Amino acid sequence: AGHGGKEGRTLPVASRASQSESKDDSKSNHEDQNPPRKGALEMVLSPGLTPAGALLIPKRLDGLPSEEKEGLRQLEISPRTLAIWERVAERVEKHGGAALAIDYGEEGPIGASLQAIRDHKFVDVLEDPGTSDLSTYVDFGAMRQVVQRRDPTGGGVTSHGPVSQRDLLFGLGIEKRLHTLIDQCETTTQAVGVT
Repeated sequence: AGHGGKEGRTLPVASRASQSESKDDSKSNHEDQNPPRKGALEMVLSPGLTPAGALLIPKRLDGLPSEEKEGLRQLEISPRTLAIWERVAERVEKHGGAALAIDYGEEGPIGASLQAIRDHKFVDVLEDPGTSDLSTYVDFGAMRQVVQRRDPTGGGVTSHGPVSQRDLLFGLGIEKRLHTLIDQCETTTQAVGVT
């Protein structure tokens, strides 16, 4: 769901043809100086708050400092991620254990991280749909909120992190592993290649 300031509008995808058929093109939210050709896909703002936005935006913003909320101009929310993490937390609470999520992301909130990758290069997200991999950053803060909302007293399931990739690797002993690999090298050139 997109977050456009206080109105909380979402960004659905529409074809340029359907947009031009609108009775009032002056209300189009497309601000590009070079609009896409007729029939091309483009991102457009919904005319108002969607039901998903009305439900999810306030939950994600809950607990954030006022200045951070006011500074947001976009907000990505993954309902599927939140639902999956709710089931994971329920399972850990019921059966014990732990869950580890590793991915590219941030503490959040996150906005405008949607990207398309084709042949190891970034391409326009709406260019030739179905031929690129789509990716967004994970909002680890939203995942933590799911766990914290289950039991605010911390009795059932707790959340730790997120931690940076660097801290995770050092915590797992990457420095010791590096020294082991270097010690196994027969030449300085090989040792430099390891690092």
